[in-house]
Amino acid sequence: MSIVVSRPLLATTTLALHSQTLAVKHSHRSGHVSTEAVVLAAIAALLLLACAAWAFARSRAYEPHWLMSMRHAMAEAGFHMSATWAEFTDWARLGR
Repeated sequence: MSIVVSRPLLATTTLALHSQTLAVKHSHRSGHVSTEAVVLAAIAALLLLACAAWAFARSRAYEPHWLMSMRHAMAEAGFHMSATWAEFTDWARLGR
């Protein structure tokens, strides 16, 4: 009696049953690279390139005006939000 199990993405496994003996043979698949691996490598390369560009810009002290304006606006929005939350929690406590 012989059982053959094959998996398309993994190595082929052959199981042979002979009088309670189990033999497993593995054959190596070809060296093809999957599409997912290529896409993942491309995304990693783009991320690495973006990080290198950001590090170069920071080392040259490049800070555009819109970035400083956005940083100030976000800080002020955070200040207002925390004040609003504090007022709400005080109001909710008084209602008890």
